[in-house]
Amino acid sequence: MSILVSYALFLFIFMALAVSLFFGLQSIKLI
Repeated sequence: MSILVSYALFLFIFMALAVSLFFGLQSIKLI
């Protein structure tokens, strides 16, 4: 159970980083 929770948490953090990086690149392209 704890392994599933830690995996889900890692996946959530990875998705958040990917989204922030994507929006960062988009803002750089706009400039």
